[in-house]
Amino acid sequence: MQQQEERREDWQERVECANCGETENLLKCSRCHNTWFCGVKCQKQYWPFHKSNCKRNEFADAIEETEPKFATWMRRHGKIAVMKDDEVDRLERAGASRQDVMESMYGRVDPKPQEPMFSLEERRAMKKREEDEKKMAQKMALVSQSYRQIDIPRDLGIDCGNYKWKQNQSYVEVFIPLSDYVTQEATDPKVSVDLQPKRLSVEINERSILRGTLYREIKAEESTWYIQDGVLEIVMLKRSRRGQYANGETNADTFWHAVVESASEMEMLPCAQPPTSYYWSPHEDDQPKVPKRRAIKA
Repeated sequence: MQQQEERREDWQERVECANCGETENLLKCSRCHNTWFCGVKCQKQYWPFHKSNCKRNEFADAIEETEPKFATWMRRHGKIAVMKDDEVDRLERAGASRQDVMESMYGRVDPKPQEPMFSLEERRAMKKREEDEKKMAQKMALVSQSYRQIDIPRDLGIDCGNYKWKQNQSYVEVFIPLSDYVTQEATDPKVSVDLQPKRLSVEINERSILRGTLYREIKAEESTWYIQDGVLEIVMLKRSRRGQYANGETNADTFWHAVVESASEMEMLPCAQPPTSYYWSPHEDDQPKVPKRRAIKA
């Protein structure tokens, strides 16, 4: 590391060696120009603490000779010249020089970027993008609200974060919000649901969301899925359920502790036995039949 000796001007604040506190015959770090040392020994001793903040400010270096006060202000506050991509493109198309860029970005008393100048076509494109983003935000707010309003009865299901599930004595229902998979380019995610008697596979935009061997077998031909208010809802009819038990089973055996066998601990109900509320939950005999498999766009 090199150092350069520099006298302190009247307008500079009182400084001291960053390592020992000495205030006389100080040397300034030649890289960041922002920290003082009384000598090379102190600089080396303090380097482990100084290195994370010792960064070169090229913009300040460029104006150091002509505007030292402004350069010091930029280094002290960590300011650099920053432009958005569209502003860089505009300046490049206009053939702006380095000096033009510097003057367009900063004033002398109140340094701030000037308002970029855009063509009529660019302004129209920006306005359309803003409108699209606003519509997208409104749509995502609706999806989030719809998903939050889905109630999961205690001990009969779980909010697993990226999906919710609940059950009664006949059905298991899974809810997946589509807002996390909507982009500016793809406002309608590609959803694929494969319901089999012993397996479930859910993919959104070719990304696997939920897949594995089901906790218990279902009647796939009488199960379904659909999209409503931006939420994917999967309704599965239990093969062994109230009034339709497998051989040797009772109603307690129809209780699911998770959607798939490979579920993590946070996706599984911790109760060893079905809660009392399970035996009072709705069942197939007192609710409408599940419609045939269909897909409805939000």
